[in-house]
Amino acid sequence: MSSVRSLANPVADGFAPYRWSPGLDEVALRHNLPREAVLKFDQNTPPLPGVPQVPLAHSMARLNEYPDGSYRALGEAAASYVGLAAENVVVGAGADDLILLLAQVFLGPGARASIDPPTYALYRIATTLRGADVVGPDDDAALDWVCNPQNPTGAWVEPETIVERARTRPETIVVVDEAYVEYGGRSCAPWVDELPNLVVLRTMSKAFAFASLRVGYALACPATAALLTERRAPAPISGPAAAIATAALLDPRLGDVEATVAERERVRKALVNAGYDCGPSGGNFIFVRAEEPLAERLEEQGIVVRSFPEGIRATVRRPSENDVLLRALGAEPGERIGREATILRTTTETALRLTLELDGTGRSRVATQIGFLDHLLTLLAFHAGFDLELVAGGDVEVDEHHTVEDVHAALGAALSQALGGREGVARYGSAVVPMDESRATAAVDLVRRPHAEVSLAFHGDRVGALAVTLLRHALERFAIEAGCTVHVEASGADDHHVAEAAYKALGQALRQAVAPGGAGIRSTKGAA
Repeated sequence: MSSVRSLANPVADGFAPYRWSPGLDEVALRHNLPREAVLKFDQNTPPLPGVPQVPLAHSMARLNEYPDGSYRALGEAAASYVGLAAENVVVGAGADDLILLLAQVFLGPGARASIDPPTYALYRIATTLRGADVVGPDDDAALDWVCNPQNPTGAWVEPETIVERARTRPETIVVVDEAYVEYGGRSCAPWVDELPNLVVLRTMSKAFAFASLRVGYALACPATAALLTERRAPAPISGPAAAIATAALLDPRLGDVEATVAERERVRKALVNAGYDCGPSGGNFIFVRAEEPLAERLEEQGIVVRSFPEGIRATVRRPSENDVLLRALGAEPGERIGREATILRTTTETALRLTLELDGTGRSRVATQIGFLDHLLTLLAFHAGFDLELVAGGDVEVDEHHTVEDVHAALGAALSQALGGREGVARYGSAVVPMDESRATAAVDLVRRPHAEVSLAFHGDRVGALAVTLLRHALERFAIEAGCTVHVEASGADDHHVAEAAYKALGQALRQAVAPGGAGIRSTKGAA
C-alpha cells in the first residue's frame, strides 16, 4: 500500500513546516530547570493579555450557533480603526490565515513569489505549499511578500517605497504584512483604493495583545477584498473572538505600545553599549546579529529566544524581565523605565517567577496551583493598580503551606525592589472595605520598619484548596520582605468574604501608599 505522503499534492522545493521555539516544559526538562524559572522571549506578543471590553458571558451565550459569517461589525470596526471603508476589509483567523488565503488565490505550480530573507517563515511555507517557487526580492514574481516592519530584524522602509513598487508592477500582488506597525512604522493602507494589487495585513496579536483569539484582517481595494472574501473559509473566526476584537478596534487601548517602544530602546542601547550588533527596530522586539550560538547559551539559563542563522530575536517583555536577558548577555541594564521588579525563587519545596509593576492597570496572570490563592492575589493586584504576573509550582501534594508562604515572600521582595529608594511616594495608605456581611481594614506604611499586625477572624480551616489559617503568617512574611508596616483586620460570617475583603483592603491601601507624594522621602528623619 502506498504511503499517505505519496498521495499528497506535491510541494515546491524548499518546503519545511513551521517550527515553534521549544516550550517551557521542554526547556525545563532539557536543562534540569524548574518550569517556573523559564522566560520566553520568542513569541513577539505582549507580556500581559489584552482586557476584553465586552461581557464574555454575552458572547458565550450562543456557542451552539455559527457566528455571522459576514463579520460586518468586525469589518466596520477595523475600517474605522485604519480610516477606510468596510468594503476594504477582509477578516481571517489571524494574519496567518490570510497569508495562506492569499497564496491560495494568487499562487500555484510554476508561479513565483518573492521573499527578502531573513523574514517570517510562513511566507515560504505558504508559497511552497501551493507548488510555487521562491525567488529573491529583485526578481519578477506573481506575488511579493513584504514584512514592514521586518520580522525578525525590525528594519522598516517608508511606505512610499513599497507603494511605488506596487505601482510600477501592476501584474504583481504586493502583500505588506504590517503586524508590528503600531510600534513605529507607517502604513501602506492609505493607498489600497488606488492600487488593486496592494494588500495590507494587520493582526490583533501584537499591539492589541489578543494573540489567543486568532483574529487578523486584510486591507485592499473593494474588488480585491471581495475576491478574497469569496474564497475565504466560511466563518473562520469564532463569535466570542470576533466580539472581543470588534470592541477593541472601536476603542483602541494601546497604552502599552509607548512603554514598549521606550523599553525597546533602553534594551537596544544596553546591548550596543556592550558591543553587540543590534540595529534599530520598528517592532516589539530587538535583533542581535551574532555568529556564536547565543540562543543555546541563553536557553541553558532558561531564556528562550528565536534563533536565526544571522542571530537572535528577542521580544521586549517587562523591564525587570528584560534585565534578566541583558545580564545573561553580559550587558549592563542601565536605568530602568518604571517601577518594576522580577523575582525568580527556587527552593527544594517551591519554584516561582513573579513580575510586579507598580504603575500598572490592575492586570494580572496568576497561576499557583491553588485556586483561591490565585483569586486573592488577583484581587490585591487589581485594587492596588499593580500589574502582576506570577507562575508558581510547589509541593502541594504535601500541603499548600510552602507555596503560600513563598509566594507572599516573593511579592514582598518584588514590592521592595520596585520601590527602590522609596523617594517620592505617599508612604501611607489605608482603606476600609466591606463585602456583604464582612468588613476589612488595612493600613500600610512604606517606611523600612518591617512589622505586621494581622487579625483575620475565620470560622473554619479552608476555603477551597487553601487553608486560610495560613494567610496571617503569609501576610506577616509579605510585610517583612517588603520592609514595611502592615495592619490588616477582617471579620465576618463567611470565610471567603473575610479573606476577599482583607486582600481588597490591602490592595487599596497599597495603591495609596505607592502613589506619587512629592519629592524626597516623607520622613522627618530624612530616610526611609
